[in-house]
Amino acid sequence: MPPHHHGAPATGARAGLWQRFAHARGPAVAGLAAPVLFWTVLVVLGRTQTGYNAFKSDISQLALGPNGWVQTANFVIFAALIVVFQGGVQRTVAPGRVWGTINSLAIACGLGLVAIAVLPTDRVGAWTVHGAIHLGVVGALAVLLPLNCLAAAAHLKPDRAWRGYAVFSVLAGAFTGALVVLLLLVWSGLWRASHPWLGLYERIAFAVPCAWMEVIAIRLLRLS
Repeated sequence: MPPHHHGAPATGARAGLWQRFAHARGPAVAGLAAPVLFWTVLVVLGRTQTGYNAFKSDISQLALGPNGWVQTANFVIFAALIVVFQGGVQRTVAPGRVWGTINSLAIACGLGLVAIAVLPTDRVGAWTVHGAIHLGVVGALAVLLPLNCLAAAAHLKPDRAWRGYAVFSVLAGAFTGALVVLLLLVWSGLWRASHPWLGLYERIAFAVPCAWMEVIAIRLLRLS
């Protein structure tokens, strides 16, 4: 009698499960975990770092404290999870386009977050070249945030399963864009009266895209 290869179907089933996980479910989990992890670290470090005020101090200042390495790692991990998440969104709503707009913007955001982790900000009152580069990259990231939402909306709109989420993405992108303009005015010093609230403005501007990320990740998980 010919030998029975009992292991082949099981191996194929495991490969199929892994492929489905890598295609959408894994990225959805990354999208759910990224904002939760990122903001948890911000809150914990902000409450434990002496002299730090979340309403007045920008996020990057957390990397200068005694446990600054935690925030540095937080930036890098957040970057990786964003790339994984938006890669899954790209494959789901625009299959076959590996280097689509969603992926490209995700990689740009990821590289920006790694850059601000490697090149820390300056302490208050100081100026260095790496600190200036850090601020420039943060400004670029702020501009990329609404673009991520709007680019996703363009791909989501033709898909009936995602149509309502396209409208939500446009609204999130528009609101984030308005917040970014406000934030850039504060950063530039043109709106000096609001500078004491820099930390609050920065957190709101970054929180809206994170909320968008959570909503899209939940939908992606349900469809996977």
